[in-house]
Amino acid sequence: MAGQGDYRAFWIGRDHDKEREAVEKEGIYFYGIRSGKLRRYWSLRNILDLGNIVIAFFQAFGILMREKPDVLFSKGGFVSVPPVWASALLGIPVISHESDTSPGLATRLNSRFSHIICTAYSANFPARMKKKMVLTGNPIRSELLQAKEQPIPRSALSFLSEGQKLILVLGGSSGSSQINRLIVESLSVLTSYGYVYHQCGSTMDEYSTHSYHRVPFIYDELSGLLTHADLVISRSGAGTISELAFFGCAALLIPLSKEQTRGDQIENARYLATRGSAQVVYDDINSFDFAIKVGELLGNEEELMRLSKNISALYEPQSEQKIANLIRERKGIVCSGA
Repeated sequence: MAGQGDYRAFWIGRDHDKEREAVEKEGIYFYGIRSGKLRRYWSLRNILDLGNIVIAFFQAFGILMREKPDVLFSKGGFVSVPPVWASALLGIPVISHESDTSPGLATRLNSRFSHIICTAYSANFPARMKKKMVLTGNPIRSELLQAKEQPIPRSALSFLSEGQKLILVLGGSSGSSQINRLIVESLSVLTSYGYVYHQCGSTMDEYSTHSYHRVPFIYDELSGLLTHADLVISRSGAGTISELAFFGCAALLIPLSKEQTRGDQIENARYLATRGSAQVVYDDINSFDFAIKVGELLGNEEELMRLSKNISALYEPQSEQKIANLIRERKGIVCSGA
């Protein structure tokens, strides 16, 4: 098991090869359990998944009985509910973390058994949860934290001409067909505004022109791009928003619709918009109106500065340390990632 000093950790997660590989790569022991989706609508799959959830509860109960952790840390998600409920039955303290501006169903269910609920924002959570809430923010990837300490100069972005604006498009690791379509259809207009650096996901191949670069994934270049982007166009997932706040990026957000998520991205985007921390358009926008919106933003330096300043104010520093301190106060084994 992974550990440091008097602490050791193990992970309870979905019994899936990719998740197992990612966790074990970090030297953390992985226990896989069944996972069932908690749907708020009628579906025959609810019956099958109810059986998976019951099995997962007993799997988690057995793991926790053997390991006897002093605290369980839950990041939410459907797989977290059985371990949290099993912990409650065994008298194991639970610390939960919610990344979004509103609690998901799993967080709501887990909140009844959580001693502390770490939140990323001072958002409107249900009253019964507020007395347990501690504002910790969302942890930022260590490579981005380290990169910001030694920022890459703009001159290192050799593809940029002097004075040329940089438009960074982030479609997520799997890409966004809607964002990709908007970029492709409006590309001739967008490249007249500046250089477009487009992370498109695995659905499109790498491609470049003198004012456009498209890649499936962005790796080491991300910190430099976020540092110097004049405008970032992206979805509004919790992790992305936290990184935009960390780098103080002026952003145009295009949240996933409720047809694709529980609506958390829409709520995240609206939370930022009401605080003047980002501008928002929705999936049904056409490429013509989209191009006009981007042009208006890039032509308004005062607005870009306002967005950058306001989103920076949402960043909660040392989030990972704050969460770790809360866990350490409970001492002993940390069961992470349930």
